[in-house]
Amino acid sequence: MKYDHFGVLGFPWDGGASLGRPGARYAPKKVREIFGWFKNREEDRMVYLVDERRTVPFHTDKIVDYGDVDIIVPSTSETFENAERQAREIIDKGGFPMVIGGDHSISFPIIKALHDSCQGQVGIIQFDAHLDLVDESKLQGKYSQSSQMRRALELDRVNPDNIVQIGVRGANYPWYDDYLKSTGIHQYTSYEIHEGKPRDIAKEVVDLYRKNGVEKIYLTFDIDVLDPAFAPATGADEPFGLNPHQCKVMLQEFYPIVDAFDIAEVNPLYEVNDQTMALSARLMFDCFVSKFK
Repeated sequence: MKYDHFGVLGFPWDGGASLGRPGARYAPKKVREIFGWFKNREEDRMVYLVDERRTVPFHTDKIVDYGDVDIIVPSTSETFENAERQAREIIDKGGFPMVIGGDHSISFPIIKALHDSCQGQVGIIQFDAHLDLVDESKLQGKYSQSSQMRRALELDRVNPDNIVQIGVRGANYPWYDDYLKSTGIHQYTSYEIHEGKPRDIAKEVVDLYRKNGVEKIYLTFDIDVLDPAFAPATGADEPFGLNPHQCKVMLQEFYPIVDAFDIAEVNPLYEVNDQTMALSARLMFDCFVSKFK
């Protein structure tokens, strides 16, 4: 689908970081600042991609900043209603929603906005160390950073067969074994990606969505999918993660087919030399260039 503009929306929220480190609410401002540096490379609405050895259009007038979600600190429900409304505004104006979180709970209202804007099936590509399929708990409640994928599955036209989790790893609750087998959610673990070919894996995912005939695809990128050596500024460290090149190769296959994108769990309070912020800004840049050639 052709989009009119790249709609940037900050979601400075870490009310769902019940088990992780709070602080992701500071990411939208910092990532925006670093993203702004890419504009310095623009000449005559073009930019040279050194690693790809080609010059491509760079239409900065297509970048529209919608500010931040209206946060109601004591109320998750009101905050999420605001986020859904503001994301839907971008969609209704023909924009591509680019959302900067925030802990990973921020994905659900944006997914819902995309879901409610169409009539067909919605697919979700989730880059993440964690599964985020917890239903509800006394400690985390129902709308935490561990539950946004479970909440998304409650939407009418989000089927497990159209969810793909990439880079998941580590140890987790035993009930996940039966749950994953019964639902049929697709997974490519960090180990499988290290052992395989990232571009081929990404093409398998694209083929899956073509076969299933999904209408819209949501892309969510939890920065902790990367190994902590590459992205120290996150809410939860999980060793043996992916490297930036593997992610870039797969994302380049996904950008042309997705209809909304969020980056979550970037936590400036644990940053080292803006390393994680620069990586996040580069993801935004690559997505923009891909969508607005």
